[in-house]
Amino acid sequence: MTHRAPARGAAARDVVEAVRSRARAVVRASGIRRPPFAPERYGAGCGVAAIVTAALDGGPVRLERPAGAQGGARLLVDRRLPPHTPQWNGAVAVGLAEMLAPPGIVGEARRALVEVAAAELLLPMAVFRPRALRTDLTMDGLRDLAARFAAPLRLAARQWLSTGLWQGYALLWRADDGVLRLRWRAASGRRFPPALALGADAAGVWAPASRLFATHRTGRPHHGVEEVQTGTGTAWWFTRFGAVRGHAEPAASRAVFAMVMLAGISSGSSK
Repeated sequence: MTHRAPARGAAARDVVEAVRSRARAVVRASGIRRPPFAPERYGAGCGVAAIVTAALDGGPVRLERPAGAQGGARLLVDRRLPPHTPQWNGAVAVGLAEMLAPPGIVGEARRALVEVAAAELLLPMAVFRPRALRTDLTMDGLRDLAARFAAPLRLAARQWLSTGLWQGYALLWRADDGVLRLRWRAASGRRFPPALALGADAAGVWAPASRLFATHRTGRPHHGVEEVQTGTGTAWWFTRFGAVRGHAEPAASRAVFAMVMLAGISSGSSK
């Protein structure tokens, strides 16, 4: 009885490593050796016959798989995304990564697994880690890494967490009917506390005077030690906040990206 949970955890890690390994093989086969890594060149390696733009609702990409076919899928990308931008690259990488993830995994577990593969496609660890070692663990550092690899912040943060250089969480809080809610999350191989469930109200996690709300209100970055309600008690987290907006979103829809650092190594000074 006592060894079942670790066994499940080990099996999950094996799946993650298998998917990451498949993504690495695709990158090697492409012949690309330095950033930016153009995801369109990975199509054949991921079993996608064509990448085309289309009018889409409900998401930036959609896979069309021929019935009964093992490959030859088409990846449709929202035509409103400017090609070769971080938003475009992220959407294409996520769509291709769907082809690398095994069936039978659903929900948030699948979304996280697909993002692991997408991060490896856009920010291959062999190239990314040396660059991350020379980058300050700050929002400016995260933006610099994302820009260098022409990748979305969320994929850059997920890959940075995977290096082991930063222990903690990356969190995206977005306003929904006037309430800041947790809409995306990634962790450095640790469990999320109960309070960080997707859809959680920020007011139930962060103190009323939190820098999270100041960042959302002013658009200016903030950082410091924050009092947090984790769902099991009170904790104090050093957190960096930065305002972000997706492509073509108005200022009113400003979101806040949070880097929670429970432990980390920085090669430079803090900002």
